[in-house]
Amino acid sequence: MAINWNVLPCDNLRLCQFMANYELRQQDYMVASDGDHILGAGLLNDDDNVAHVDVVVAPEHRGQGLGKQIVTRLIESAKANSVERLTSHGDFGFWQSLGFEKLGNGDYCLLLPAAKQRLVETWHQGIPVTEFLGLDITFNDASRVETCADMEKSINVHQSMFAGAIYSQAVLTGWGLIHLRAQQAGVSGSIVLASGDIKYRKPITESPRGVVKEVISLSDFSVLEQGNKYRIELIVNMYQGDSEEASAQFIGRYVILP
Repeated sequence: MAINWNVLPCDNLRLCQFMANYELRQQDYMVASDGDHILGAGLLNDDDNVAHVDVVVAPEHRGQGLGKQIVTRLIESAKANSVERLTSHGDFGFWQSLGFEKLGNGDYCLLLPAAKQRLVETWHQGIPVTEFLGLDITFNDASRVETCADMEKSINVHQSMFAGAIYSQAVLTGWGLIHLRAQQAGVSGSIVLASGDIKYRKPITESPRGVVKEVISLSDFSVLEQGNKYRIELIVNMYQGDSEEASAQFIGRYVILP
C-alpha cells in the first residue's frame, strides 16, 4: 500500500475526524494516509530543546510498522530543529524498539545528537582551553563516550601530548558521560570531580582518544530529586591513533550536587 505523507494543521477537517477519540493539540501533525483516509498521525509537542512525541494509528492498521514510520519521521524533524531530548509514553516495547529508555515516572526518553553538540559548546564557552585543544565528542551512546583532541595543540617539547592535556581530556570524557545520562534522565545538577588518579603508561604522540564505558541507570539519578548527592566512580582510558592499548588510565570520582 502506497502511503502519502503530509503535514496538516490541527483544524483540518479530516484530521479532526480521525482524532475524534483522542486529544487534539493546537499544532501541526505528521499524517500518513492512503489518499482517501488517514491511517495514522503524530506530533512533536516542542518546548525549547525538549519535545514530547505523540502518535496515533488507526486500529485496523496497527502492528504493521506504521507507527514506527511516523515516529522515525518525527525524530528526523526533531534533529533538524536541534531538539536535544524526546519524551514519550505508551507501550514500552514499541518505544524501546525505537531507542527510547524508561524513566522512573513511566515515560520514556531519547537523547538526540544536538545534546552532544550543546555539551561541546558548553565546554568551549566555560573552559576556553578545551576549544583551543579542539576537544570534541566523536561517539556517544547510553554507556559509552569517546572524545578526541587536536594533537598539534597538545604537544610538548618531547613531541608528545603534555600531561595536563591528557588529564583534562580524561576528566571531561567521564564528565561528559555523566552529563548526558543525567540530561536523558531529565535531572539537573552541578557535576564536580571529587578526586582523580591517573597513570601515564606511555607517551601519546598522535590522535588522542578518551574512552569511558559504564552502564549508568537512569533511575540512579532519582537521589538528586530527593535533594541528595549522586556519587560515581569512572575509569577513562586514553589511547592514541587506532591503538587499543591504553597510554594512560584515569580513575575519577565524581559527585553531582542537586
